[in-house]
Amino acid sequence: MDKPWKTGAYNTRMLSFPLMEEGPRIFTLEEANALLPALELALGDLARLRSELEQAIVAVGGADQAVAILQRGEPPDRGREEDGEVGSALERVNGLGCVLKDVEAGLVDFYALRDEEPVFLCWQLGEPAVAHWHPLDKGFAAREPIEGIEIEPPKFLN
Repeated sequence: MDKPWKTGAYNTRMLSFPLMEEGPRIFTLEEANALLPALELALGDLARLRSELEQAIVAVGGADQAVAILQRGEPPDRGREEDGEVGSALERVNGLGCVLKDVEAGLVDFYALRDEEPVFLCWQLGEPAVAHWHPLDKGFAAREPIEGIEIEPPKFLN
């Protein structure tokens, strides 16, 4: 069965998960908005872990030195626990059925239908609700407001 979902819309590397038998979860606006508290917690965890990993990298002498240690097969003194926690947080987000597009910016997309065509509902950490959409083959720059929904933009950039 051909699926209408296009690939290649990701702007960050994603973990590999088995494809769902029926295709991706299709969200209503209400369902997407109901997940925002869980997403805010998971993205907060990811931001904290990223900071801790950055500190571990600095502690060994920088990114090049950290890569060299890993390439030599040496066990890192720090960072292994945080790395596992990052994977767990990413799995929690992906397990909800949404697509984490950019961890740093806090960008999350939800598969949805607009006039029977598949699209992404688009949300960014700091926004009070899902209020934008964009085509599957486009990204954040192509997002459009959802008719009838007005929100204040975030007071800060992620």
